[in-house]
Amino acid sequence: MLGPISRPSKFAPRGLPLQRSGSAQFDEVVAIEVTRLEKRLPQVVARVEFAIEDVPNLELDATEIPLTHATGGTSHEPYRIVVFRRPIELRAERSGSGLSWLVRSALVLELADVLALSPEQIDPDFDTDDD
Repeated sequence: MLGPISRPSKFAPRGLPLQRSGSAQFDEVVAIEVTRLEKRLPQVVARVEFAIEDVPNLELDATEIPLTHATGGTSHEPYRIVVFRRPIELRAERSGSGLSWLVRSALVLELADVLALSPEQIDPDFDTDDD
């Protein structure tokens, strides 16, 4: 149980948990950012599957922890972009950057890399210096 259950009300007829888990909040942030990208570039994002995993599967000699990872993109399968929850959450906490900004940046940079476009072509408002 993640928290106490609220009593039914006109806003929540069956009652709702009063607190969502960190992973549920993260999933919502990713969904919002993917939806925002879909509205801007529906034909591009339609060719991509998005997934969320807690942590990347790293090799022992890895020097960097990725925030995202892309695979696929062949004629038989779409691109698949995996967003790693814990590395993004930890980096957002340490850097003071907002979680949604970091998710947005990671998605834009990965999409730009996968599709061989500039980040500004994916998101004209993209700016790596935002906070």
